[in-house]
Amino acid sequence: MTPTIKIGFLVPYSSISPSMSKDIVDGFYSAIPEPYRALFQFVPEYVDKGSIELVKVAINKLVMFHNVDIVSGIVSYKLVEEIAPMLERQRKLAFFFDSGEYLPPLTSMSKGIFFNSLQTWQLEYALGVWAQRHFLGKGALLMSVYEAGYHMHSAFCQGALSSGAEEIDMHVLPFNPQEPSIEGALMPFFEKIERSGVNYLHALFCGAEAHEFFACYKKMGLHTQIPLVITPHMATEEILCAIEGLNITSFSASGWDYHSAHDKNLQFKNAYQIAIGRKPTEFSVMGYEMGLLFTMLMPVLQRGDRVEIIKSVSSAYVDGPRGVRDFNHSINATPPAIDIEKITVKHNRASKLVIDQGTALQYTNSAFMDIHTQCVSGWKNPYLCV
Repeated sequence: MTPTIKIGFLVPYSSISPSMSKDIVDGFYSAIPEPYRALFQFVPEYVDKGSIELVKVAINKLVMFHNVDIVSGIVSYKLVEEIAPMLERQRKLAFFFDSGEYLPPLTSMSKGIFFNSLQTWQLEYALGVWAQRHFLGKGALLMSVYEAGYHMHSAFCQGALSSGAEEIDMHVLPFNPQEPSIEGALMPFFEKIERSGVNYLHALFCGAEAHEFFACYKKMGLHTQIPLVITPHMATEEILCAIEGLNITSFSASGWDYHSAHDKNLQFKNAYQIAIGRKPTEFSVMGYEMGLLFTMLMPVLQRGDRVEIIKSVSSAYVDGPRGVRDFNHSINATPPAIDIEKITVKHNRASKLVIDQGTALQYTNSAFMDIHTQCVSGWKNPYLCV
């Protein structure tokens, strides 16, 4: 590699989280010691919603025209099989990011491709385990067609089944492009769920649909009848701030606690504030972890030996704001630490309280295969990139 390490960065469009790519890059630089920052150059390439055609064109441009050393950015696992040969032919490394809407592939990935993930599927599995243990009886899932195309709801169901669930109702809102609001579609489902006598409801929505779900849930009075379990995205600060007047209690899971007093988290927030000057997000955390890794491997990266770099990244781990993380998806991968949170939205204020520790899914568990085979869709865009 040249003295300056060029990182080609695939940037998808997201109307729901428009700063996700910037947050990753900012997080990366906040972890890099100042004398090293000039040694890295990010080359962004826009890929719209992350379709395979646009991603392939972008990778070719980054590799053939910009001659980047590493290809990075937000990419779906669903594309790995198709883009791996391109990267292998050009002997380029890849370090991708994702929200964890899909489980890692069942087949082994190219040795030169690494991922850092929010592992939402792990959080969903832990939520299912906890919800069934805590509320017992029968649960119900309600989601949009969009969420139904990923692995998140299947992971939740497998978690609930592992805790003894015998029956889980699953409801998917029909897609109507002519209707901008989902309120009309939600009401019949809420009525059905109310009549079914379930012991808890798990909701999976994003963006404006998440806001509408909460409003309709409150309007129907279900907030006093059926405990609500929400997907991690619905528990983000952006969503909760939009529903502060609703007085709703819900439960969710988190892989990173912004308010954690752990030394590594405090170091991260301090470094990010100094380098970037604003509050970090979970995407900033992923970039920071990449920065910790690259700082640790600077001598190896600068020597530019691809085989040596792959070997080093494969065996490396970082201890950061989310605890110990590695980037090699093997059956021995380190399971994430997961918090189960009680979320109270009351008096125009949202608060979170960690009430339990979640159970992660081991890669050797048979549920890993079950989730893959039970949820097959054509969604290749990264989650939230709509």
